[in-house]
Amino acid sequence: MSKLFYLSVAQREHVARHFLQTDLAGSHFYTDVIASPEALLLIINDILPEQVISQSKARSAFSFTSKDGLPIGTCGLAFRRDLREEQITRQVREGYTIEIGFVDRLPETNQFCVIADETTEGLSIITAFPGGYARPFAQKGQPPEEYALNKLFWEEHVLLKQKQS
Repeated sequence: MSKLFYLSVAQREHVARHFLQTDLAGSHFYTDVIASPEALLLIINDILPEQVISQSKARSAFSFTSKDGLPIGTCGLAFRRDLREEQITRQVREGYTIEIGFVDRLPETNQFCVIADETTEGLSIITAFPGGYARPFAQKGQPPEEYALNKLFWEEHVLLKQKQS
C-alpha cells in the first residue's frame, strides 16, 4: 500500500469514541494495547490490511488483525438472531433508527476495521473500530444496489453495548 493513513482533527474526535467507555460506541479498543487514535495510526501505517473492501469510488474498509493474535478490544456487533428480542432496543442516531443489543459482556476481538477515503494527501480515516467489517447503515442517497445490501446487513445484525451495572 503506497498511501499512508492520516487523521484530521475533526475525525480524531469521532475515532476517539472507540478508545473511551462512552455511550456513543459499543466497541472499544483496549487502551493498554492501543493507547490512542495516534497509536492506531502508527500501527496501521506499519502493517498491511488483510482485506480491503471498496465501499464507493473513493471510500474503502481496511480489515486488520493484531500482529500477535491477542485481543485488542471489544466487538460491538452481533447477529440479531443471537439475541433475544427483549435485549434489543431501537435508537435514532444521526437521523436513522438503529437496533442496539444490550449484553452483560462484550466479546473480545483481535480484529479491527478502518474506514478511509482516498485523497491526494493519502487515506483520510473516517472511523476505526475493533471487530470485523460492518457495512454502512442504509441511507437514502446510496445507489440502489448498495442500499439493498446495507439494509439486509443491518436487518441481520445489531450494534452491541454492555449493560450498565
